[in-house]
Amino acid sequence: MKFRAVAFVAVLLALVVAASAATRHGRPPGPEASVAVGPVGLWRVADGSALIEIRSCSEVLCGFVADAPPPGPGEKPAVGQQILLGMHPDGAVWRGPIFNLDDGNKYDGEISLEDVDHLKIKGCLLGGGLCGGETWKRERPPASR
Repeated sequence: MKFRAVAFVAVLLALVVAASAATRHGRPPGPEASVAVGPVGLWRVADGSALIEIRSCSEVLCGFVADAPPPGPGEKPAVGQQILLGMHPDGAVWRGPIFNLDDGNKYDGEISLEDVDHLKIKGCLLGGGLCGGETWKRERPPASR
């Protein structure tokens, strides 16, 4: 009887830890609660024109343009360019420089999950006086056949 009580407490504790970890990562716990969800993956920008791949770069996150419209005459292709330049975790957000391909400037930035499928990205002029942002939508890779 004592063994059953100990086993029950151990299972209950494991479920609480998994649910707590899942909730911290912006999603409700489910059967897959032990799998961490974060910003790593493919994201469609707000206007739908580009796809950004966020991946782990050692201890930080980096973001690269994975798909974009072809460049205009005299413009460099956007695909392959890095725009998230080493985002460090800081609680529920990741902070670091963001490179804006449109104007060629770097901004203080942060990214955070609104939920499992929506990523909030914000960039601010140095000092944080003027900020802007948008929400990206997670892009699911096509199912392999």
